[in-house]
Amino acid sequence: MRIFVTGGSGFVGGYLIPKLIEEGHDVVALARSSHSLKEVEARGARGVAGDLTDVTSLRAALQGCEIVVHAGAAFEMWGDDEHFYTVNVEGTENLLEAARGGGVRRLIYISAASVIADGSPANMVDESYQPRRTPPDGYSKSKLAAEQRVVAANSPEMTTLALRPPFIWGKGHSMTETMRQAVANGRWMWIDGGNHRLSTVHVENLCAAVISSLYQGKGGEIYFITDGESRSIRQFLTAWMEAEGIKLGSRSVPRWMAAVSASILARIWRFLNLKSMPPITPSMVTMMGTELSLRDEKARDNLQYRHVLTIDEGLNALRNKLT
Repeated sequence: MRIFVTGGSGFVGGYLIPKLIEEGHDVVALARSSHSLKEVEARGARGVAGDLTDVTSLRAALQGCEIVVHAGAAFEMWGDDEHFYTVNVEGTENLLEAARGGGVRRLIYISAASVIADGSPANMVDESYQPRRTPPDGYSKSKLAAEQRVVAANSPEMTTLALRPPFIWGKGHSMTETMRQAVANGRWMWIDGGNHRLSTVHVENLCAAVISSLYQGKGGEIYFITDGESRSIRQFLTAWMEAEGIKLGSRSVPRWMAAVSASILARIWRFLNLKSMPPITPSMVTMMGTELSLRDEKARDNLQYRHVLTIDEGLNALRNKLT
């Protein structure tokens, strides 16, 4: 099949494009810059110039494509809500509009588990879980709004579904260098000791879920995708960073103190219109300092999703510099 991919030059795209090609698919990847064009072509896709904010370019890029995998998004732990909305929500609306008129049969949206992260602990929840509030950060709010539009767009002519990965990890993730710098600068601390659980998904497992979704799964649905187990964030991050040669140490800050500090710094940064990211943000406290453990039986039953790596296998591969 001819598959159109957004976000092909990103971390997930770097794994996904080669996997799709290995499966025998013809991959067309959206590129909004010359750098992105070179990246997606180096990964084996045919790059096409375009932008999620330009529906005309999307219509041209989608010609002849049967399936869309929408992995492109603006993601930061800090940023302008309007920018997140423009790229993540309006960009998704544009893509849906172009896909409807372009003969696309199936659209798979890479959402985020943080759409249910409202700052309250979520303990082994499934897709029926309803948080009390919408997420407080601009990124997660925009991903939720985009996900809702994707699910609502399901029709007999075009099947749409959303995958909700939690913390995505693997070799080449930008977080590795971010953590290395935080440790080197003495800025890394656990929140509440890091003893709360966090579901994760290795990027190889997320790719396996996408490939399963090409053929399986009821439209108009959302699916959590995980590694099949959850560990405390301290256990997981300690092991992952050690595999990358980084020792995180044991310094910790109470969650209430982290939340207050993040709130104060956010106000200062916005009042002064500072362009840098604060040392701690409200979204960091929500995503890194709050339990988020998930059940993914729905994906295993309906998508026939099976993880291809356990957490330990992924960590061992990192130690051996394999993946």
